[in-house]
Amino acid sequence: MPDTDPLSDAVRNWVHFDNLYSMLLKQANSALSMKKTFEERVLSLMGNTKRININSGVLEPAIRKNNISLNMDKLEESLHKYFDINKKTDETAKIVAFIQQSQDTKTTRFIQKITDKK
Repeated sequence: MPDTDPLSDAVRNWVHFDNLYSMLLKQANSALSMKKTFEERVLSLMGNTKRININSGVLEPAIRKNNISLNMDKLEESLHKYFDINKKTDETAKIVAFIQQSQDTKTTRFIQKITDKK
């Protein structure tokens, strides 16, 4: 039995799992999209129905509350509002500038797959 080159073996496995991951991600995104489509349909058809019994449990309408991600624009808007409500000198520009200047970055090594465009 011939010895395999460890790098070649590792590359072959990486490519296999990269392809598998891409395929599964596409399938998961498609399934999620269809689930959302049917969720909207079920909710619209339920009307005043409070619950629907299914084999694995019960379906009932619910409310989900999600926090919106905090970005610099939202932070700046909130700071302006804070200084306005509290009748204080608006120091938003200084605070935002400080945060932007002191923002850390993290670098990591990874394998970038570049495909031929034919």
